[in-house]
Amino acid sequence: MLYGRHDEVTTLSGLLDGARQGRGGAALVEGEPGIGKSALLEEATRDAAQNGFQVLTAQGVRGASEVGFSGLHALLLPVLDRLSALPDRQRRAIETVFGTADGQPPEPLILQIAVLSLVEEAAATAPVLLTVEDLHWVDPSSAEAIAFLAPRLGAVGAALLATARTDQALAAAAFDTRVLLRPLCAEDAHRLVTERRPDATAAQRDRIVHESVGNPLALTELSVSTTPVLAARPARRLPMTRRLEQTFLADVTALDDRTRRALLVAAAGEDAGPGELSAALARSGLSPADLTPAERAGLGRLGSGFAFRHPLVSSSVYDSADAETRRAAHRALADVVRDEGRAAQHLAAATVGWDDDVAARLDESARRADARGARTEASAAWEAAAALTEAPGVAARRLAAAAETARQAGDVERALALSRRARPSAVDEATVLQLETTEWMLSQTVVVPDARSADGLVDVAVSMSDPEARLELLVFAAVRWYILQDAAPVAERIGDELARSATPDQALREIGLGLVQPGRGLDVDTALEAFRGPLRPVDGILLNCLAFAAEEARDLVAAERVWTAAEHAYHAAGRTGDEATALCGRASVRLLLGDVTGGMADASQAMHLSDQMGLGIVGAMAAAVVARARALRGEYDLHRELVTAAELRGGVPLFARVSATLSWARGIAAAGEGRDLDAVAEIEQTAANAPIALWAGADLAEPALRSGRPEAVSDWIAAAEAEADRSGSDHLRMLVLRSRALLADGPDAEGLFEQALAHASSADASVDVARTHLLYGEWLRRSRRILRAREHLRESVPVFRGQGLEPLLARASAELRAAGESDSAADCRDAASVLTPQELQISRLAATGLSNKAIADQVYLSHRTVGAHLHRAFAKLGISRRTQLPVVLENR
Repeated sequence: MLYGRHDEVTTLSGLLDGARQGRGGAALVEGEPGIGKSALLEEATRDAAQNGFQVLTAQGVRGASEVGFSGLHALLLPVLDRLSALPDRQRRAIETVFGTADGQPPEPLILQIAVLSLVEEAAATAPVLLTVEDLHWVDPSSAEAIAFLAPRLGAVGAALLATARTDQALAAAAFDTRVLLRPLCAEDAHRLVTERRPDATAAQRDRIVHESVGNPLALTELSVSTTPVLAARPARRLPMTRRLEQTFLADVTALDDRTRRALLVAAAGEDAGPGELSAALARSGLSPADLTPAERAGLGRLGSGFAFRHPLVSSSVYDSADAETRRAAHRALADVVRDEGRAAQHLAAATVGWDDDVAARLDESARRADARGARTEASAAWEAAAALTEAPGVAARRLAAAAETARQAGDVERALALSRRARPSAVDEATVLQLETTEWMLSQTVVVPDARSADGLVDVAVSMSDPEARLELLVFAAVRWYILQDAAPVAERIGDELARSATPDQALREIGLGLVQPGRGLDVDTALEAFRGPLRPVDGILLNCLAFAAEEARDLVAAERVWTAAEHAYHAAGRTGDEATALCGRASVRLLLGDVTGGMADASQAMHLSDQMGLGIVGAMAAAVVARARALRGEYDLHRELVTAAELRGGVPLFARVSATLSWARGIAAAGEGRDLDAVAEIEQTAANAPIALWAGADLAEPALRSGRPEAVSDWIAAAEAEADRSGSDHLRMLVLRSRALLADGPDAEGLFEQALAHASSADASVDVARTHLLYGEWLRRSRRILRAREHLRESVPVFRGQGLEPLLARASAELRAAGESDSAADCRDAASVLTPQELQISRLAATGLSNKAIADQVYLSHRTVGAHLHRAFAKLGISRRTQLPVVLENR
């Protein structure tokens, strides 16, 4: 019976009721050891089993967290026969991490979505209860997948219940429902003691309740304890965990030596299978029969293995043994455990001092974990291997590997600490390059204390004898210089060293030179050749910088090509974080090129991926791009929601590029709502980021004129004109001439508009070209040159309609009517105006003939979620069949 837990039982019952109705959820039961977490979980499990749930279970085990994905494998094992129902990429991700198939280690997001898809598949036939006991001891890779699952069961017939010691579970924050178990009240405590020990005197019951401080396990153990000192000794002020361990230890001490030794082997090998435990006992001169007295004493249950009654029993057994006895137990387990990784961990626990053989086995274990994507566990194994390695250079190499895998796992502080530990002993060039690469990549996303300057990276580069390593470090230096806009002499030094670099890799050199010598032009085709093969970890940053260099050269078409090549490469390699960055970068460029719906779809997908992976800055930038697109489309309420979303994701202070993009978006919205002074002020704020301000300034002339502040445009015109001269950008030249035309008096405007449109044919910017036609058409109509006005107005209308730009479309249509011509397609609404960006993206993919599973792999959703999006899209578009999508999307 669960005393004093009525509210908690009701909470978990409600969660199960929701799962039965297809509204799943997750709860974490927290509390100190012995507080009743397991009992509450058992109650919920019984309830679920009696109501037709399929129950999936996993148990965290102390000391077993070094084996990556072991907890997740135990949890999903009963439903792995449903893997064939998953999209290919998701199926391969699960097979790879569980070691049933070879393949590249999947990115965490792909695996996590695969886990969600598998749970959805299982829940399609019966509700599912997933239970994870002692989440704080589950391996980190599994805990990460469980944390992803916890908040995403709302539309799934599944409930997730986990237990953890208070504030010890890394995944605790992911649970919307957290049930904190507190000590029992005095009344419930007395009832429990009376039930367990009816013959106790009132004084004894009071003493037990006092010492147990409301802890149910302590109440139970002290009630039945045969320890005679309870009635005589004063209350101890030890922590409850230690008091309980001492209680269990008293029972252990009463056992014979063979049983205590057998218990130690069982405690050291809680992750061992039944055959392994028997073999380890035999290696120690013992047998499973030696555990029988412990079972009779109530310390555990002997079955397929030995299940300790409570984790505190095993910890008291293990912690009370001397170091040599513990090492002997681990040696016996290492000899018989079949899994190489677990065997290596037992060997390490049995080793004192350097041991290169054990270090080599740990090194190999780390490689296997890394190959399956268990990067946190791989990093820990490499660090342990380094500690057992005698040669400093080899130890440094292993620490460097530990640092890099920690970086890939997202553990920035640990990665930096490991890198700094390795640096003094790094002697071979490969290790030095690895350490420099790890710290350089960390410095792209976080502030790294004492990070090497661009000049410092050149110093390291010129010390390298390997030309490929030298070139790679020189390109790192070029990227560092470009991002920090360092001193010109440093750029000259990097350029000179790159020019002297003797290597056939022209593509990589082209990237470096393009960054430090932007005036020389950029050969994008040559540079992209560097990324034709398998991607290296550094290639994400290099590709992004290549795209930025193309943007810096004002070659937006080339920039879109680079972002697209990057997105395709990242998606194929399963590098979802890099893919989110590429989608966000392409979204910005697509908006500049006039593909507003495509840019909005890219940015929305980037938001989706960023939110899943916790990429705050990328998510903020993506939200800012969508905010600008919504403002262009006249969807001002949605625009404001996206501005808030960007600010929440970006933190304080906002990244300059995010802040400037948001100012631009707010300026467009203010102009559309007739708040011209606000629009001018907002667009002037884009100066926080010069590349954004360069393009945003084109939206300044109209509100500046309407608000009587034409002088506000002059500085932008001067800067943009100089940049157009430097870069030769027809797009930028058109925008400058258009702004001059708006500011001009009388007939001068016509010539400026004509010059602007002369550059339009080479501008690759459909919306800006259409807007120039609109502005010229308005000027011509006001000048009573109606026929010519109609020509230009007609040019603008289809572009505005195709991109769903309602404010500009309404303005162009009104001008056409004023010029005596009606807009025959005025009532036609495009698909982008009725579908969400994700629905539109999925509908477009479905229109190409892709199955739901193939679409799911493309957009990082489960195939059932894809089906739900299509169902809603069909209803909004007024269709009932997939084959109707191409026609409907084309017509709209």
